[in-house]
Amino acid sequence: MRDFTDTCVILKVSDYKDNDKLAKVLTAEHGVVTVILRGVKKAKAKLKPFAQVFTVFDAHLTSNRGAFLTPIDPMLISDGFSLCNDLRVFTAAAVTAEATVAAIGDDEPHKEVFVQFLKFLKSVEFDGDPYYQAAVYMLELLKLSGFYREYTYTPEPKTPVQMLSYAQRHGHEKRGDDDLSRRALKYISSEFSRNFDVGLKSVESIDLY
Repeated sequence: MRDFTDTCVILKVSDYKDNDKLAKVLTAEHGVVTVILRGVKKAKAKLKPFAQVFTVFDAHLTSNRGAFLTPIDPMLISDGFSLCNDLRVFTAAAVTAEATVAAIGDDEPHKEVFVQFLKFLKSVEFDGDPYYQAAVYMLELLKLSGFYREYTYTPEPKTPVQMLSYAQRHGHEKRGDDDLSRRALKYISSEFSRNFDVGLKSVESIDLY
């Protein structure tokens, strides 16, 4: 039995049985865990706001009813609806969420990744270039996972690699050219896939929006 209280952010949600859903959740202190949201498909379900990807909340999590963790009295910090209204923002965020699940094993604590992911969510909500913000996070995720590569800095980037060097220097505080940032995110996603030997399916949507 597992039993703890933590701050959580929803990375992925999938259907489970008739009225339930399963969520991959990044926690501050306990890594990525699987949470069951019981009855959430019902019209007046109290947990419905917590079944939205990129929602951040505090909760007591327990596994006393089976293999999955169940949230007890979750308290909403911020919902993820605004990040899903814009398809470009949603696509960029989906890439980072999928990469995070791939980079962190279940129940593997990594507080710094949690902090960086929250920084990304905040920056992508208010910046006009979601692909650039996602590229910044992907660089940090690779660095925190032991796959750091320093790109030669160029103050006026004109290629995807040069944009990554710009992102390493300036982080979330700056934004770049939309098309160049899109190509930079695709490039760093391919680097991630190569290092982790995975295929990020969400990357396929980058060119659509």
